[in-house]
Amino acid sequence: MRVLFSSWQDEVVDNRGVEPSGWKDASNLKLPAEFDKENNISAFIGWSGIILLKDSVNIVDMCSRYIEEVQKESCGKCFPCRIGTAVMEKLLKKIAIGKGEEPDLAQLENLGKDISNTSKCSIGQTGPMPILHALKYFRDDFAGAVKNRKPVSNGARYESKWTAPCYSACPTGMDIPAYIEFIKEWRPLESLQRIREASPMAASLGRACFHPCEKNCRRANVESAISICKLKRFAWDYEDLRSRFGERDKPVSKPVNTNKHSKEDKVAVFGAGPAGLSAAYYLALKGYRVTVFESLPVPGGMIGVGIPEYRVPKEALQRETNFIEDMGVEIRYNTPVGEDITIPQLRGQGYKAFFISTGAHISKKMGAEGEDAGYNGFVRGIEYLRDCVITKCYHVKDKRVIVVGGGNVAMDCCRTPIRNGAKEVTVVYRRTKKELPADPHEVHESEVEGVKYIFLAAPKRILAENGNVTGLECLKMELGEPDASGRRRPVEVKGSEFIVPADIILQAIGQDCDLSVLNGVEGIKLTKWQTIEADPDTFQTSVPYIFTGGDVFNGPLTIVDACGNARRAAESIDQYLSGKPVTISVPEKMDKVIKKLGAYNKDEKIGIKSGWERVPMPVIPLDTRVTTFEEVETGYTLEQAIEEASRCMRCYQVGMVALEKA
Repeated sequence: MRVLFSSWQDEVVDNRGVEPSGWKDASNLKLPAEFDKENNISAFIGWSGIILLKDSVNIVDMCSRYIEEVQKESCGKCFPCRIGTAVMEKLLKKIAIGKGEEPDLAQLENLGKDISNTSKCSIGQTGPMPILHALKYFRDDFAGAVKNRKPVSNGARYESKWTAPCYSACPTGMDIPAYIEFIKEWRPLESLQRIREASPMAASLGRACFHPCEKNCRRANVESAISICKLKRFAWDYEDLRSRFGERDKPVSKPVNTNKHSKEDKVAVFGAGPAGLSAAYYLALKGYRVTVFESLPVPGGMIGVGIPEYRVPKEALQRETNFIEDMGVEIRYNTPVGEDITIPQLRGQGYKAFFISTGAHISKKMGAEGEDAGYNGFVRGIEYLRDCVITKCYHVKDKRVIVVGGGNVAMDCCRTPIRNGAKEVTVVYRRTKKELPADPHEVHESEVEGVKYIFLAAPKRILAENGNVTGLECLKMELGEPDASGRRRPVEVKGSEFIVPADIILQAIGQDCDLSVLNGVEGIKLTKWQTIEADPDTFQTSVPYIFTGGDVFNGPLTIVDACGNARRAAESIDQYLSGKPVTISVPEKMDKVIKKLGAYNKDEKIGIKSGWERVPMPVIPLDTRVTTFEEVETGYTLEQAIEEASRCMRCYQVGMVALEKA
């Protein structure tokens, strides 16, 4: 990226005084040039340095405004940050208004170093860093401001936002350091309250989220990431157990919705999966009368009929759903929309807005000969997992099972037959183990439970006798050049066919969306992948009163992505029904800027001694888990949760942009 100046992550690129044609690139930067349609970014200042795209920004003014925002975010739990940044703010403001003195610069520099070296958390540790960079690389600007004794403000518009590496990676925008800190302070109910500001699905997310936040955890730069996901589960479990069974000294009651049905407007939500339930929850909190239409007889969408009981117990999911219903949400099960009832008919019944979150429940074809022949023993993976919850028709006891695929559905498909008594279970995947898209934890757990893997193999033909599956003919593969996913493309090795004996083949290579919900609706645009097209920020479709989110928008993705879509979509629906412009807020725009720039540096050297390892999640014995659907992970005790939460380094940091009209 070409910039006028950058000290980001201590990589200095200084093009001041150089013609633009001769500018050096800042290779580590991904700062967007556009803030929104009306404003461009001219500079960024934050936890890791300064970035100037243009010379129109007054560095003294920007530093003064930045440290003011840092001081606002200081929590007051340590003296150096709370008091020190206040003094820095006073000194910088003094210089910016033309009343600075030469000794102020040395005091600023010494103070910045002291605050950075002695503060408890990242606000104080990183807040002064760009000021120190400015004093080092723009000393003449500060000296000039002191000498001229005139105000330096150029009237620039600044916008700031706190962030954290884990927060920036979370699709729901969850304040992760805050809820972990509440647990550390023995305040798990307040932790859950903070979690619910971003998602009502703490029970499900705390068990089955693939935690992108943990890939952005700075503690991993020391020894291992915080168990962010499982601490979320602990907060929910704590309230759940005590609200059901009580507590001797402190009875626990779940929150109530004081805004319940305070508005007359009705909103219809299609699908009771994580996106639908989340959108319904936030709309109910705003007072809307929300009805969820669900085609299945159970809640949760793919959580309910795709994720097995040993990962997310159905009773826990039901209690999570009950809580959302208690907020004022009505759920109508066994009610598919698009057949007996349509969106136009519901509009006629007074529904003012619609949120479509019907998921992706149709299995993709794997392209093997015989998969449409109707052989007994060939089953779509999604259908098999759904059957295990609802109809229970497929029997695998003492049978050889092959699972084709390498994603998270494939992991559920291979671990489930183990518990149902399969003789052996083998996963066939066309790339290597390194390229498996499934959560590495799930892969490891499957291996522990006895699942075998055949890598670099692709299905060619289903073998059968008398209509019954007998095996799968496969082709050996080798890896070629990377494809659109960034993984190396598998290329077949001609003449390398081999046979894997099997009684049952489960196909789990991906899912498509059923769009029958749109029957009778005109004007909805679709993508080339046959998902619903919508604004990626607001989730409003080409039909203004219809919004969408989850897999029917993203394609098959994750629970946490669906929850994040839904939270934002609920805001958009509220804006639409309130007659306001449907748009994202300035803080959300800042989140997008920071996410693109990157809030986490995997190469950062953190001056903390390693050795405080992650608290292992307790699990049931192996001989129990492979013979039952009992939940494998039993959850942290209070003491274990506090121990794990105490490892958190509270990595809040502040970023600020300077803007100019586009």
